[in-house]
Amino acid sequence: MNSAVIDQTSFAAEAPRRRIKSPLTLRELLTPVFYYKWQALVAFMIPVALALIAALLAQTMYTSQSRLLILLGGDYVFKSSPDSTTAQTFDRPQIIHAETEILTARSLRMEAIRQVGLARVYPGLAKQPNGLEKAADQLDKDLKVENIPTSNIVELSLRNRDRQVSADLLNKLVEVYLERRTEVFKRADSSSVSAQRDALAQRLQQLEGQISAFSTRYRFGDYAQEFAAVQGQQSALQAQLQAAEQQIAMRAGRASQLSALKRTTPSEVQMSTDRGRSAQLDGLTQNLVALQAQRREAAEKYRDGYPLITDLDQRIANVQAQIRAAPTQQVSVERQGLNPIHQQIATELADSQGDVAGLRNAHRAIKASLAQVDARLGELVRIGPEYRELVRSRTLVEGAFDDLAKTAENAGVDNAVSRSRPNVRVIEPATPPLKGKTGRMLLLAAGIAVGCAAAFATVVLASAMSEVMVTPRDVEEKLGVPVLLAVSAGDDDRRASAGRLAPTHLTQDDGRLLLRLISSLPKGTGRVMQLVSAHEGEGVSTLVRDLAAIAAAGGARKVLLVDIEPPEGQGAAARLGERGHTLHAVTAERRTMRVDDTTLYVSTPIGAGGLRVDEAKWAKILAAARSSFDLVLIDAPALQRSSTGVEIAALADITLAVVEAETTRAAVARRMIEQIEAAGGQVIGAVLNKRGFYIPRFIYRSL
Repeated sequence: MNSAVIDQTSFAAEAPRRRIKSPLTLRELLTPVFYYKWQALVAFMIPVALALIAALLAQTMYTSQSRLLILLGGDYVFKSSPDSTTAQTFDRPQIIHAETEILTARSLRMEAIRQVGLARVYPGLAKQPNGLEKAADQLDKDLKVENIPTSNIVELSLRNRDRQVSADLLNKLVEVYLERRTEVFKRADSSSVSAQRDALAQRLQQLEGQISAFSTRYRFGDYAQEFAAVQGQQSALQAQLQAAEQQIAMRAGRASQLSALKRTTPSEVQMSTDRGRSAQLDGLTQNLVALQAQRREAAEKYRDGYPLITDLDQRIANVQAQIRAAPTQQVSVERQGLNPIHQQIATELADSQGDVAGLRNAHRAIKASLAQVDARLGELVRIGPEYRELVRSRTLVEGAFDDLAKTAENAGVDNAVSRSRPNVRVIEPATPPLKGKTGRMLLLAAGIAVGCAAAFATVVLASAMSEVMVTPRDVEEKLGVPVLLAVSAGDDDRRASAGRLAPTHLTQDDGRLLLRLISSLPKGTGRVMQLVSAHEGEGVSTLVRDLAAIAAAGGARKVLLVDIEPPEGQGAAARLGERGHTLHAVTAERRTMRVDDTTLYVSTPIGAGGLRVDEAKWAKILAAARSSFDLVLIDAPALQRSSTGVEIAALADITLAVVEAETTRAAVARRMIEQIEAAGGQVIGAVLNKRGFYIPRFIYRSL
């Protein structure tokens, strides 16, 4: 029996690790169940045994039943006040829920047990401390209250070991319930309402006196009117104050402007002016005439350029310049008088200063009045909360007094009506039941269900926590490599006839399935396939010999089996010799031998007897083997004994990890694969050897 998953892509180039999983079948699911069947059976039998013991010890329980009819009445109609025309009514689910809560109250259960007798109801709890409380808790488990769907009927069920006690306790519980609900829905007592009304009347009179004294002390009749009046006065005074400030600013500004204008305006002005010829011009003219005369006399005596003549010319030029600059006329008489504009400005300035003084006096008076009004308003604001609290208290007391007055009149009538028309009717009282139930079948069914769940959990946990691998899917899950072949443990029972080159462990189909991996490699020289395991005895040598025999069958392929570091006396050549095969030496050194007349060749043990081969020499050995053979199969030693399989993994085209079912630990196999890949090798898959089949054959065949 075998199964395989082959990746048809080329293995020449190393690809990233891919998780390849076999399809999850019913066989894969049932294999752990049969593998861990004894553990699952123990886990199944423990709850079943406990349930069986509980069923044998179970006592007969009698269940009494009673039914109640819940009607809609005044108890579930709420009015905010006696004279209110609108009312709030509870719906059916709310009413049923309220009645159920009253029925299941702890105090109600304790009262019913007390009246019936704790020794009758639960004899085992009668002498225990806090026995009544424990009995109430037990009664909560034994009592069942249910509403019949789409109806106003409540069904009560009570179980007890005594049939008569079951009926008596349930009837007493209903009786106590009816009394309790009467107290719950009881209307107000008219006498207590009258007393409350009288107390409210005294409180109302006291509040009236407090409000009157408060108004007298703070000098107001109506607080709201007084507050509004003071606010009006404040607003008016603030407006007057603002207007006065504006007038003062305007008058002061006008006075300031008039004062500045007065300072710049002269108090006297020129009234008239008399003008005549300029005396300076006449003097300069006479001086010019005199100089010109002297110039003529000098010109008669001296030549031009003489210093006297030059000096006279200069003096004449200066006088002429002065004549041109001198005014032609001059003021002879000026008359001064008072300035009328200056007098008018002075008059207006005096008026403005007087207005400013008057307005400032008025501003001080308005400001003083506003301060008094602000103080009064602050006082009203301060006493406002106290006054409003007094008024609010009076309003509340008045409202409560009116409500109580109406309630006192209607309380007696409402109580009488509620007692005469109860909303709960007993349809069916409890009677002692004739038959009891033990619940043994239910306990057994629960035990079987729990046992099945425990067995399933045991199988799941055992599969998840186990380090060994049972099925190909376990190998793929725990190692992360695909299972290329799964070989049954019973396949090694086949024996080949003496002298015949035939597999003893693998079938022809198994061998061809593995040899198909060679076709995925690129064409070239001989291909090298290595099989390696983590521990001794996992079947690597047997698988390699069978695979070599299948590959050499028909003579179409020249195959070399390289035997590396075999145990003493257990090499491939020795095994073939024991089976009657004739080995012919091919080389003079007798390192390679031919099996019979087939195309199968086997090497003598390499590295046997503690002789190690260097890693560099392995490359030469395998290169020579590639050039002479079509297929080279390497029987690598277990990693537990030697690391040669890891060292030559990079030289092989394909490396297969051999895992022994139920023996090889996943952590060890994972470590081996990681070491091979770290050394440059590539583990393309695993072979699950010696796989056991635990599902019975008749079941296995039908799946």
